[in-house]
Amino acid sequence: DGQRCGLLVENYLKGKYIKYNGNDGYVSQSNSGSSIELQVGEVKFTDFLHAFSHWVYVYTNHKMIVCDLQGILNEEGRYPVFQLTDPAINTENKRKYKYGKTDCGMKGIRNFSRTHKCNGVCKGL
Repeated sequence: DGQRCGLLVENYLKGKYIKYNGNDGYVSQSNSGSSIELQVGEVKFTDFLHAFSHWVYVYTNHKMIVCDLQGILNEEGRYPVFQLTDPAINTENKRKYKYGKTDCGMKGIRNFSRTHKCNGVCKGL
């Protein structure tokens, strides 16, 4: 019939799959996991993900956030690596779903701001 369609696939993420934060304000409360000693003190690896969401928020002058971070922490190599999938971008843009159906606009940004607690990585930015 001449219609085109596409399919998006990604590699299987081997390891413990964790949702770290969400566009609904969810923040993982897990205190388990690896940590590293920095000048600001000991921080969990997961603190880097929450700080990334915070950094995007600050860097874009509170107009955007990247959240709904989920995936695995791969510690098999020399350096630990987060392998993430399916993030959500929320913007203050009035155009609905600018970045897909998970773009909750200002509501998503407010949800993150309401529940985010700055950590040592945030303070070091």
